[in-house]
Amino acid sequence: MNNAANPLEQVSDKLMAYLRTELNNNNIVYDIPLTPIVGGYETFTYHFKLKGVQPELAKPLVLRLFQEYRSPGQAIGESAVQNALAAQGYPVPSVLFTGTDKRHLGGAFLIMEFLPGESMLAAAEEDMPLMLGKAHAALHNIDPTPLRKALTVQGLDERDYRLNRRLNGLLTQSKIFPWLEESVQWLIENRPPEPEYPAVCHGDFHPLNILIKEGRVTAVLDWPGFMIGEAVMDVAFTVFLCSTIAGHLLPTRNWDEVMSKYLEAYQSERSLDMTNLNYYRVMRCIIAFVDGAEGQAVWTSPSVLKSLIGQVRDIAKIWVVLPG
Repeated sequence: MNNAANPLEQVSDKLMAYLRTELNNNNIVYDIPLTPIVGGYETFTYHFKLKGVQPELAKPLVLRLFQEYRSPGQAIGESAVQNALAAQGYPVPSVLFTGTDKRHLGGAFLIMEFLPGESMLAAAEEDMPLMLGKAHAALHNIDPTPLRKALTVQGLDERDYRLNRRLNGLLTQSKIFPWLEESVQWLIENRPPEPEYPAVCHGDFHPLNILIKEGRVTAVLDWPGFMIGEAVMDVAFTVFLCSTIAGHLLPTRNWDEVMSKYLEAYQSERSLDMTNLNYYRVMRCIIAFVDGAEGQAVWTSPSVLKSLIGQVRDIAKIWVVLPG
């Protein structure tokens, strides 16, 4: 699926047809037309508002439309995690409709509430790491049991959101990219045990995925990489992202200092066993190598690749040799 194959007008008309059928109401119209907003690699994201609907739907909404090749299970999983967390008071958008029939809009989709705010990067420099750390600790303090139950109710296997499944996925991808086989094997051989007290992990927790307003976090967005696992895995991914890619994209900030203050803020809210931090940093490097090999341009920059190679070399004592 791409923008050329799914022009805005076509998506808009199909969404309206879906809503009128789903709600059995032909009087529904747009109050605010479907308008593209910034999305991610896997989705197209739109903002809109309806008229002629019940009050709970007559508010700003968001359509998250997945690429056609994405499994409907991804939409179901994201819906489960967002609604489970929202029900426990965590600032995530509640999902109102989950569409799994790709014939409706050209891909699976979510319709969810629109939460106000601006990127956490707009926060004062001294406030950002404090908010980041406290919001992350609050996520990991949430009991994962309701999410595990929600996944089961939706017909999903909780094991698909555990570390072992992610490692098996990397092992499969290393057959496609054999230059990663040694480092993936290192991950498997050094795999930590399952944690006694697993946490809900976001997988991509960084300031660009967090909205703030009036000094507080209003929304944590983009949950395709969520897992149930060791909290330090999620923390390691955040440290990796902010130290590796944020420093590349926003070099004016001292990201080492930001991460130091983030960890301090996190640990002021909950304890954190740092034993496996470096293991998960290597894991995130390998994921980044795969993402770059599959076309995500941000992971193909020479300076970023140099950083990835250096981190794997320093921690795992493995020198990744890129093809070509």
